[in-house]
Amino acid sequence: MDYEAKLQRFYEQFLTPGMHAVDVGAHIGRHGLEVLRLVEPGGRVLLFEPLPDLYARLQAKLEAEYVDAPIGVLPYALSDATGTSEFCVALDALAYSGIKERRYDSETRVQHITVELRRLDDIVEDWPRLDYIKIDTEGAEWNVIKGASGSIERFRPVVSFEFGESSYAPYGVSPTAVHDFFTARRYLIFDILGRQLDSAAFDESSRHQAVWDYVALPVERQSLKSALV
Repeated sequence: MDYEAKLQRFYEQFLTPGMHAVDVGAHIGRHGLEVLRLVEPGGRVLLFEPLPDLYARLQAKLEAEYVDAPIGVLPYALSDATGTSEFCVALDALAYSGIKERRYDSETRVQHITVELRRLDDIVEDWPRLDYIKIDTEGAEWNVIKGASGSIERFRPVVSFEFGESSYAPYGVSPTAVHDFFTARRYLIFDILGRQLDSAAFDESSRHQAVWDYVALPVERQSLKSALV
């Protein structure tokens, strides 16, 4: 199954013109540019990509092809703190790059660089709305979520995020803490196949890693679960 295509089919069901969205870990813009297509006109999209080469490619593409579009790209690694951090570039598998070295599915050389850390809450504090957050940060998703807690409480966006033990283990993440965070804010968690997960099921799923993509839906928008099936 093509899970990237399935994720796209999901957000295509609810993103409409005028909505605002962010793509955290945009890579080459696979999802961010599709999101832009859906929220124009009147919407806004912000991409985050800390890998220098990918950031430069995205910036060049936006300047050449999307000069008047409401989209921008920033070279930050989002987290729950500001400052700088070491960043591990998987040279032979760029999509696996992240703040910490994870368990890689194939052999790769690793280069260590320094990146700037920012909190999403600080960046979108003057936005009038935030409808969708997509997160793919190779294990640092929980840090991104914590750094967006104010925005999640204020705007109640749909949140999609990757989550698997082989990537989050180096961060010492507790799946229960992630589930409790959303539950406390009246969100429900589903996997990309549309199965609603309680805390124990979410923990098991993240460790089994049959799927990597999850969606947190505000309870008032739980009807969107049908878009996952």
